[in-house]
Amino acid sequence: MEIRMIEATEVIPLRHAVLRPHQPIESCTYPDDLAADTFHLGGIKDGEIVAIGTFAKRSYEADPELGYQLRGMATSPDVRGEGYGMALLEEARRILKARQTSGWWCNARLVAVPFYERLGMKIASEQFEIEGIGPHHVMVDRLT
Repeated sequence: MEIRMIEATEVIPLRHAVLRPHQPIESCTYPDDLAADTFHLGGIKDGEIVAIGTFAKRSYEADPELGYQLRGMATSPDVRGEGYGMALLEEARRILKARQTSGWWCNARLVAVPFYERLGMKIASEQFEIEGIGPHHVMVDRLT
């Protein structure tokens, strides 16, 4: 299993296929994708990107010590359950600790909450709706 840094353009196809299939592909480019402190990780299987996650330097309003936001986490349905998502987030934790970040957060779709909880993350908000995408919770991961 290979997890490595990838380019912003490389996350777009999987973001579109998994997260926003009924929206225009342009909706899969996020404002912070090209920011200097943003990094993109990819899980690679047989030379193909099968898992992605983007970490943008953005503090969580309710807890500013959480300095990065995970956006666009997706795993191809063909490899779900093989550990790519977990390995990708473990690599992100290593990178974020090296950047001396005390934690990170994400807007987790309800279907993804159990996955994040298995990694030790905590729900930090009431349920809320992201228009056109569905119900979410903010989840947090403290690295200290």
